[in-house]
Amino acid sequence: MNDKPKYLIESEIAVRKQMLTGTDYQALKFAEGAISPEDYAEIKAQREAWRAEINELEAELTKFPEDPGI
Repeated sequence: MNDKPKYLIESEIAVRKQMLTGTDYQALKFAEGAISPEDYAEIKAQREAWRAEINELEAELTKFPEDPGI
């Protein structure tokens, strides 16, 4: 049995995706060379952590039975 309800997992995924979106600007600035690797390092590490968390949460979602669709 799952520890968390499906809606809560989906909500946590949405929150982390919002956090990624919130740091897209810094990622683009880094990609364009406007900020240094040193200045971007902390943001990059946090974005990697959020992606890993999203992957873990999405794996948890696979444990739920498929929605039959009404």
